[in-house]
Amino acid sequence: MTDADPDAPRPISSDWLTLRRPADEAARRASLPLIAKLQAFLAGDSVPDGDLASDRGPARTIRIFDLGAGTGANQAWLAPQLALPQSPLPLVSQHWTLIDHDPDLLEHTASAPAIDSVTGTEAVVAGIEDLGRILGADTLADGLRFVTCSALLDLLTPAQLDTLCAALAETKTAALFSLSVTGIMDIHPADPLDDSLNDTFNTHQNRGGRAGPRGVDLTAGILADAGFTVTTVETPWALTADHAQLIERFLTDRAEAILEENPALADDIGQWLARRSSQAGDGSLRVTIGHQDLLALPPRQ
Repeated sequence: MTDADPDAPRPISSDWLTLRRPADEAARRASLPLIAKLQAFLAGDSVPDGDLASDRGPARTIRIFDLGAGTGANQAWLAPQLALPQSPLPLVSQHWTLIDHDPDLLEHTASAPAIDSVTGTEAVVAGIEDLGRILGADTLADGLRFVTCSALLDLLTPAQLDTLCAALAETKTAALFSLSVTGIMDIHPADPLDDSLNDTFNTHQNRGGRAGPRGVDLTAGILADAGFTVTTVETPWALTADHAQLIERFLTDRAEAILEENPALADDIGQWLARRSSQAGDGSLRVTIGHQDLLALPPRQ
């Protein structure tokens, strides 16, 4: 028996995913133009002569592959956006394949409320290295499919990003990647320790060779080199007094990561956390956390 790898990513808890969901959903409104571009791209591949009329034929099935699906929050937010009446897609049903390496998280999806237009959901225990095989075995999509994920790219290593992008390129599959951290944290009121502690935290995010805040840029570069059309938008968290519980959890988890990276900062981080917790408690703290969403469209065949 060997000791656990200290640089391995921590397991993601279901309560954290639940706590962050409202902030995620608010941030993702900025990505609605990317969803419209994705829908138009898919519609262009699936509609004869480019006709985008709403009554142009029988319903089709769009297949969505959700990486690092966790408890299903990505599906819960994205599926209704794909089904809006103004969508340029034909009237379609959605079949989701939820992919995660953690079977305990996937168990939560079994009890999720039904979503209109989603006619099928399957949970698959698998990792990034399995995506090419999963896409290659998908014979039902007929071009109407894409890969998605939320808050994942920064947790992957550059090698895993290469594997992910290779699977997309080999199968000419579009992708919509949401809420990848950028390393930017802006807190009001300001504190003298903010910048140095944020730098230490970002260093921690690169532990184990993970891409961390470079995740979006690395992915965008790989896919652009493969001929994809890549678009990114800023989707920051904007946390206020209405998010006091999330702010408290976020700051506590961040402090633990900073201490793990540099234990010599124990006194500084303790004082900083005490000040910030007090401000979060009285509602005076405002926290902006940088995220980006990325849309990648493959070249037309």
